[in-house]
Amino acid sequence: MQIKTSLFACLFLIISSKLHAYSNPTIKVLLFKTSQSIKIGSASGLRPVNHNIGLKDNRSLTIRSKGKNALLIDGFVSLTNPILLKSESKISVRKSNSRSKRHYQGIIEVRPFKNMAYVINHLPMESYLAGVLNAEISTKWAIEVVKAQSVISRTFALYQMEKRKKHMWHVTAGLSDQVYLGVDISDERGAFAIHQTRGIVVTYQGKLAQTFYHSNCGGVTEDAGALWKYSFPYLHVRTVPFGKSDPRFNWEARMSQKELLQVFRKLGFKGQKITELTISEYSPSGRVATIYLNGSPKNSFKGKDFRRIAGYRKIQSLLFKISGIPGGILFSGTGNGHGVGLSQWSAKEMADKGHQYSDILEYFYQGTQLKQYWK
Repeated sequence: MQIKTSLFACLFLIISSKLHAYSNPTIKVLLFKTSQSIKIGSASGLRPVNHNIGLKDNRSLTIRSKGKNALLIDGFVSLTNPILLKSESKISVRKSNSRSKRHYQGIIEVRPFKNMAYVINHLPMESYLAGVLNAEISTKWAIEVVKAQSVISRTFALYQMEKRKKHMWHVTAGLSDQVYLGVDISDERGAFAIHQTRGIVVTYQGKLAQTFYHSNCGGVTEDAGALWKYSFPYLHVRTVPFGKSDPRFNWEARMSQKELLQVFRKLGFKGQKITELTISEYSPSGRVATIYLNGSPKNSFKGKDFRRIAGYRKIQSLLFKISGIPGGILFSGTGNGHGVGLSQWSAKEMADKGHQYSDILEYFYQGTQLKQYWK
């Protein structure tokens, strides 16, 4: 298969864009929310940005929520507003009941809200990306796929920023947006890819594109409208002959009758026993759209809901077939993830074959253009 190389077209678009306009905006990332105490520390000391308060030891603070909308700091300072902390060096953050901690750049905000404390990291977009890349792919992969991931992660985050301008945060640090793990996972290859694509985003008709991505499409991408309430002209079904080098490309999962019953009861099934499980409807890409239980349309469930409750690690994708086994069902599938947008393992194989990151992005987001972010 030949793919038209778009490197020169990409460079023209970037050079002709408003290069001076990219300001590396600050993004607000919700790290977590908790009712437990939070330990925050820095070897070079912590400095409150928005409060003039005395600290017993500015290298380490313990903060917890107090009442509905207040914070207690080191057991003696009570605040009804958020506290923002900065440091000359990286800042460690952990829940008091956890041994694991992560380190972050920029500002750490602790905000009281409804008997909880929300921990939010404010930092420049390009620094944020350094904490995303090795959480979503491996920066040891061919550099062109690392560049591609930099561009789509930047585009995704900026899209969410514009959408959530008035929210307390723009993105979460978990799977509901894209995984962000702070400075502990940043490295030179990631920094190089981010620098080489600085400010570059995927656009469609002059606006930011919605750059969904996933691990492996299993040979065919999905139309966004088949999973969600909205469709995009650049996110549709297409056969993808790349990605089979993924060790998890083919997968199997077994579920007993008891496990199946537990899953479907959480989805609203009222019966006492599952005697039959059938796939009654497929999406345009061949993914499981609807499942019937016991041969009745009255017991109809969406495939995406079944996968969510059964567990994304167990049911890797909706590209699966079922067969009966003693005491349960065998699920045999391909791919990993929702299948919409860029397939990371397919992009890896394309990069290994010599395709530039612009080629990869054009392949998965057809009809889009690469430009510098202009706000």
